[in-house]
Amino acid sequence: MTSDKSQTLLQAVGMAEAADEPIDLDSLADELSTSVETIRFELDQLQGMGLISLIAEEEPPRLQHAGSQWLARKGEWSHAALHFLPVYIDDLYAREALLHGGIVLVDEFRYQLLRGRGIEHAREQLVPPAFAEAVDEAIVVDLFAAAVALMARLSGDSPAGCLAEEIIAVGLLEEAKAQLEMGVDNGDISEEEAEHARGELRGLFELFQDDDVLDLFEMSEPADAALAGHDPIKQHLGVVDQRIEAWFQPFGGIALTGYLHETKETRGG
Repeated sequence: MTSDKSQTLLQAVGMAEAADEPIDLDSLADELSTSVETIRFELDQLQGMGLISLIAEEEPPRLQHAGSQWLARKGEWSHAALHFLPVYIDDLYAREALLHGGIVLVDEFRYQLLRGRGIEHAREQLVPPAFAEAVDEAIVVDLFAAAVALMARLSGDSPAGCLAEEIIAVGLLEEAKAQLEMGVDNGDISEEEAEHARGELRGLFELFQDDDVLDLFEMSEPADAALAGHDPIKQHLGVVDQRIEAWFQPFGGIALTGYLHETKETRGG
């Protein structure tokens, strides 16, 4: 689909939404000298990028915030940003910030590991403060694996595979916010745009289906995680085991392979 055709389709969606009417597919097909079937296919593509929302042909469509951003810059967005977490992040600046933040997070982690400062880096920048002293070389290596695995999963629109990956995701959000702040400082994005993007970053927790990992950053010591596990409310809500020995245990549906491993309880030992 060409940029001009995308612009025409997005503008048509915006006009239909404003008029509270369904899209006139026949008129669009005539305007673009194509078939109604092709228009349907191309609208589906735009929806797949999170630029529009279609409920049914007889219902008014919706131009997503990301679609408005596409129009504002006439499609001058990277392919990666257009296809990164389109269902959960309705902001192209937020998507770009997460992508760049992921690069920075993994590169910096790798750099510190190669310098022999992996433990210090993880303790100071990544893990919840209450658990910093418990981080050793083995945990650091697994945390780096978790960082790489998380970005791979997110690139496929998949949630984190274990609690460690969710912990890394908190660091990713901080990196993304830093990217947005740099954009404001450099004049590449307005403060208003950055504020909207920061709000959309929380779509990551929608993908994860909860934000329970944030509780770890409020704990005072590792024993708090064990106490939380006995909380009847948390048990009822299905909050996962947050003890450090369970950080690398795969969530349900995730294969037990690679850096993921079992706890004594899951081994029956």
